[in-house]
Amino acid sequence: MQVFNAFLKVMKRRMTSALIYVIVFLAISFSFANSKSQEKVFKSTKLNVAVLDEDNTPESKALTDFIGTKHNLKQIEKDENIIKDALYWGITVDYVMEIRQGFSQKLEAKEYDDLFGNYHVHDGFSDALMEQLLNEYITAVGTYQASGMTTSDAMKHTADALSVESSVELADKNSEQQNSDFTEEFSAYFRYMPYILLSVLISVLCPVLLAMSRKNIRYRTNCSSFKTSAYTFQIFLGSMIFVIGIWLIFMIAGTIMNGGIFRGKTWLAVLNSFIFSILSAAIAVLIAEFHPSDTAINLATQVIGLGMSFLCGIFVPHIYLSSGVLKAARFMPAYWYVKANNMIAGIDTFSSKEVAVCFLIQSAFLLAVALLAALVHRTNYSASAQLNK
Repeated sequence: MQVFNAFLKVMKRRMTSALIYVIVFLAISFSFANSKSQEKVFKSTKLNVAVLDEDNTPESKALTDFIGTKHNLKQIEKDENIIKDALYWGITVDYVMEIRQGFSQKLEAKEYDDLFGNYHVHDGFSDALMEQLLNEYITAVGTYQASGMTTSDAMKHTADALSVESSVELADKNSEQQNSDFTEEFSAYFRYMPYILLSVLISVLCPVLLAMSRKNIRYRTNCSSFKTSAYTFQIFLGSMIFVIGIWLIFMIAGTIMNGGIFRGKTWLAVLNSFIFSILSAAIAVLIAEFHPSDTAINLATQVIGLGMSFLCGIFVPHIYLSSGVLKAARFMPAYWYVKANNMIAGIDTFSSKEVAVCFLIQSAFLLAVALLAALVHRTNYSASAQLNK
């Protein structure tokens, strides 16, 4: 196993690059998983609001009390510099509103324009949220007044009506198709895997294969009694151990994220990722057959990895991609990987036949890439043999 041992020694020098990719990917995946809430329940946002009451009437105080039921009321001095500092840093207050003098009189006269003022550094979420609340409040008061109520009764009924809250749950559009074994959230871990597999295997496996196929090493091997088939087998064995090792790291990490051993349809996702792992290794072998420089390998890693990721639905879901992009993506293996992953997760309609078709198409890509790599290798070998005659 001399060639195999030499292969492992060369691989050790390139493991730093692989570990960087793997560690960064796993760190992002675990942080993403921990940030996901277990229940998709809508929760309203409360702002820190300071109210400057210039009217100082029962009506303006009623409005202030109503705002206090929706947001957190804060005290602040009416000093423009203090207000701007507070808003700029966003620590004490998110929004400062002013109930202008004459507020109650205008309400009584059913005049609803120019009732409020506000201080803000720039337009943002808090401004839109507060303006919507105030518009709803004034519109409701005007409606009750139009029905014959007094201003105070209208404000009371408005506060009661707008204080009613409903429990809202955000349901997945394909919740009926999804299963507890392989949720949409967990499927994201597998969806991003092609990018990291391509990046790791191309950037690490290519340089190792190039180092093992240098002319001086190849000539010494050809002149020795060492069989070519044995040499090829040991290189293949070392490559497969590296590929399967990287894949197993992701699978073990996946079981930790999943909270236990995989179950049900998740095993289809595991098989999907294994096929793509071997396919990524074949792509790395094909690139190595062209004897690229380190710069060319890095370029190929970025072009192939990022190209497939953006065009095939890894970084941008299929639903957001145009039909033209999706048609072009069909000629790339990552498209079929993502399509199978979406069906397994229930994002798209699940069909065991279509999932099997996706697996077969990826296998066909694998076979085509492997045959092309063998053809290029044979061509290079023949050309080298002719030069040495």
